[in-house]
Amino acid sequence: MKKALIIAGLFGIVFSTGCKRTDEKKDTVSIEGDVKEVRFAPDNMGPQYISITSNTDWHLSVSDTWVSVTPEAGEAGDADLTVAVVDEECNAARTAEVIITAGTAEVSFKVVQEAPVKVESIGLSAAQRRIVVGQTLPLEITYSPEDAFVEDVQFSSSDDAVASVDQEGTVTAVSVGNAVITATVGGLEAEYALEVTEEFTTDGLGTEYTFDMLSGLPAGIVTEWGENIYRVNADMTVAEGDALVIDGVRTLLIADGVRITVMGNLDFSPSEQASIQPENDDAVPEYLYFTGNGGGIIRNMRLVCFPIRNFGAQTLTIEECELTGVVQDYAAVNLGSEALTTVRNCEITDNVREAISGGANIASPLLFQDNKLKNNSYDSRNRPQINVTVGGEGSVEIIGNEVVGPYAITTNGGIAVANMMNLSGSNKVLIEDNQVHGNRYGITTNGVMDVTITDNKIYCNTWDSNPMSGGSGISIYNSAGGQKAYISGNVITDNLWGITIIGNVAGGTGPEVNLGNLTEGDDYNPGKNHLAHNGNNGVSYDLYNNSPMMVYAQNNRWGVIDHIAISIEEVIFHQYDDPSLGEVIYMPPWTEGWANSAAAE
Repeated sequence: MKKALIIAGLFGIVFSTGCKRTDEKKDTVSIEGDVKEVRFAPDNMGPQYISITSNTDWHLSVSDTWVSVTPEAGEAGDADLTVAVVDEECNAARTAEVIITAGTAEVSFKVVQEAPVKVESIGLSAAQRRIVVGQTLPLEITYSPEDAFVEDVQFSSSDDAVASVDQEGTVTAVSVGNAVITATVGGLEAEYALEVTEEFTTDGLGTEYTFDMLSGLPAGIVTEWGENIYRVNADMTVAEGDALVIDGVRTLLIADGVRITVMGNLDFSPSEQASIQPENDDAVPEYLYFTGNGGGIIRNMRLVCFPIRNFGAQTLTIEECELTGVVQDYAAVNLGSEALTTVRNCEITDNVREAISGGANIASPLLFQDNKLKNNSYDSRNRPQINVTVGGEGSVEIIGNEVVGPYAITTNGGIAVANMMNLSGSNKVLIEDNQVHGNRYGITTNGVMDVTITDNKIYCNTWDSNPMSGGSGISIYNSAGGQKAYISGNVITDNLWGITIIGNVAGGTGPEVNLGNLTEGDDYNPGKNHLAHNGNNGVSYDLYNNSPMMVYAQNNRWGVIDHIAISIEEVIFHQYDDPSLGEVIYMPPWTEGWANSAAAE
C-alpha cells in the first residue's frame, strides 16, 4: 500500500509540471494590413502612417538616416507610426529598412523613395488663342514624359501692357495687341502666342465652332440658357478659316445691340427649324454681318429682328427661312457683295424696311426666287419691298415671287432694280413670273441695264395719294440712255398707270423699250402683254411714253373694247398727244384666240 501511494504522488507531480509549460506567453508584433512597403514619389513627399499591434514592449530601428519613423519605441498594445523623409534630395531611387522588435518577435517593412523623372520638354495650351480685353484665361502646362516631376514653374509675358500672367499661369488681357507667354522649367521653355482683341474672335485655325463649344470657353461670349437654348451675350466674330454651325440649337437668343460677324463660313442649316430672336421684348440686336471672306448657308431658320448684311466674298444662300420683325434701319437682307446671293423659298414679312436691299455703289449678283413678301417697308419712306442694284458682270434674277403690299398708303413699292451709280458690266436683269399687288407701284427700273420683264401679274398697285409720284404697273426710267427693256407676256391691270416710260425729252435720250416687235431679227418680241383698267382721275393710261424714244408695242391687248387704232389711242399717251415725245408703234394688236373685246379678259 505504501508503494502505490508514492507512484500516485509522482504522477501528480509530473502532471502539475506539464500544465505550467503550456501556459507560457509567446511574443507577437504585427503591422495592420500586412504592409511590406511605404513608397514616396517626387510629387507626394508628405508623411505616411502605419499602425502596429504588439503584446509586449517594442522598439524599432531604421537602416538609413534619410528616413524618420516615430515613435521609436512603445509599450504593448496599438501604436501609430509616422514615416517621413527627412532628406528629400534624391537623384536616384533609394531604399531603407525599418525593423520593429517586440521581445522575441520581429516584423519589418521597406521605405522606398522614387527617383524624380527628368523633364525632357514642356508645352503650353489654352482654350483660346484670341482673348478679349479684360478677359482672364488659364493656361495649361504639359510635360514630357507625363510623369516627370516639376516643382518650380515660372511664367512671364513679352508685353505686360497687352497681356499679363501670374505665377499660377492665368493670363489677363489688358489692351489690344499681341503678346507671347513663356513658361520656364529649369532650362526648358514653352511659348504661347496670344492676340488680345476688342471683341471675341475665333482663333482662325480651321475650327468648326458650335454654340455648345462657345458656351464652354472662358470668354463667356455664349451662355447656355436651357435645353438647346443659347444666348449670345456680346459681339463676336467668326474668323477666316473657321466655321460656325448651329447644330443642337433650338433657339438662339441675341442680347441688345449684339452683332455676329462672319469672316469665315456659316452653316445655319438645322434639320429642324431653329430660331434667332432678341433675348427679350426690349432687346434690339444689331445684325448678322458677312464680311471679308465670309459666306455660307442659312436654311430652315426663323430670324426675328435680326437683319442679314452680306458684304462677304463668298456666296451666301438663304432658303426656306422666315425673316420678320426687323425694326432696325436695315432691310431683312442687305446686299453689298460681288459674290452671288441666293434667296429662295422664304417668307419675308412685316419688316420696317425692305425685304431685300442693295447698296447703290456695289454690283451685287442675285437670285431671288419663289419667295413670299408682305408688308415690308411699312415705315412710309418710299422704299420698295425689293430694292436692289444691278449685278455688274453677274445677273439679277427675280423669279416667281409674290410681293404683296398692305393695300394702304405707306409708299412701299413692289420691285425696283437700279443702277444709280452707272456701274459697269453687262448688268443683266430678269424679272419673271412674279405677282405684285397692293403696293404703291409694281415694278420699276432705273439706270443702265439690260432688263427682261416677262410673264408677271401686276395689279392693284394704286396706293399713292398722288398719281404723279407713283402707281405704275411697270415704270422704266433712264434719262441718260443706256437701258434696254424687253417686256413680254405680262398682265398689268388696275393700276394708276399701266406702263410708264421716262427719259430726257429735252436731251433726246431715254430707255430703249421693246413691248412687242413682230419684225424678225434680234428685236423680235411677241408682245402679248395684257393691259386693262389702268388709269387715274377718270383717264385711262395703259402706256405713257414720257420719253423722246420710239417704242414698239405690237401684239398687245389693251383696255379697250375694239382693238382698232382710234380706240387704242385713248389708252396710250405718246407723240400723237405731245409732238416732243416718241411715237408708240402699237399696231397690230394681239387678238389671236380672243374676241376683239376687253370683255374677253
